[in-house]
Amino acid sequence: MVQTRQIVVYARASLFNWYSSDRQQIAWAFDSVCERYRTSDQDIGWTFSVHPDGSPADNTRDLYAHAFVLYMLAWMHRLTSDPRALALADITLSDIDRIFLTGNGPGYLSKVPGRTDLREQNPHMHLFEALLALAEASQADRYLAHANALIALFDDQLVDSATGTVRETFDANWRPLKPAGQNLVEPGHQLEWAWLLREWERLTGLRTEDRVQKLVMHATAFGIDKATGLVRGAVREDGSSASNASRVWGQTETIRALCREDAKGVMWPGLVSTITNNLFASHLPPHLDGGWIDQIDERKETSVDHMPGSTLYHLAGAAIDSSVACRP
Repeated sequence: MVQTRQIVVYARASLFNWYSSDRQQIAWAFDSVCERYRTSDQDIGWTFSVHPDGSPADNTRDLYAHAFVLYMLAWMHRLTSDPRALALADITLSDIDRIFLTGNGPGYLSKVPGRTDLREQNPHMHLFEALLALAEASQADRYLAHANALIALFDDQLVDSATGTVRETFDANWRPLKPAGQNLVEPGHQLEWAWLLREWERLTGLRTEDRVQKLVMHATAFGIDKATGLVRGAVREDGSSASNASRVWGQTETIRALCREDAKGVMWPGLVSTITNNLFASHLPPHLDGGWIDQIDERKETSVDHMPGSTLYHLAGAAIDSSVACRP
């Protein structure tokens, strides 16, 4: 997952003229990922992780990781126009159905091998993201058809009709794991879904105002920690706080979505600039010279001892998308 995210970052940066190095380096990284992770253990799908010598380290098939493989393939096609990227995307979509479909209901398993009594929204959200990227890169309706099936899952299973919130975890029949009002909701995911639904609207012409409005209103009402001015890690459906910890990705997804929903700052005056300033002050301090503190606790103290490479995807994505789509 981390490798594919990094390739996406550099492909997008190159297309946006933020990265002027030879594109051959991106292509080399792409070829390396395909060689090391694609059926490296002689089974269908993509291996979860490999050793430094390229041999498989973890043969788990992970839906989240496969979604980012598809996302990588979409951006590599945008970068190179190589039809092999789309061909591999079609094979990977077929593999996803063969590996993760349960045969007894909508959606997919998260991991194989893994728990069969658990369903999660997050990998489905990133699969939706990848399908939209493939649809735009290819102009092929087949990817939108897959995305539309996930819209149906969103409406029928993921969203709580009473609050308009997206729950995180479910049982095998897509029933929430806790009583109504007590299920975890991540404000960052609320806003990430809002952004992606607007992308679906842009590509299909189908209105999604009601969905987006409910997501954004709940996230802005309950997902901002008034003491720190940062986006909370988690709340509950009823709006009560579950975690005041702050991660980089929650801030970037909120900034990206809100500057599109309220570009002139009319509905939430100063909110985007406040979150942005607090993101830089708390997570992107100057002494790290472009690096990041991925997570801080409610006291604004660092709660991790490393810098996850996967975070760059959120930082770069918010910067690029805000520059393109979120101008006042």
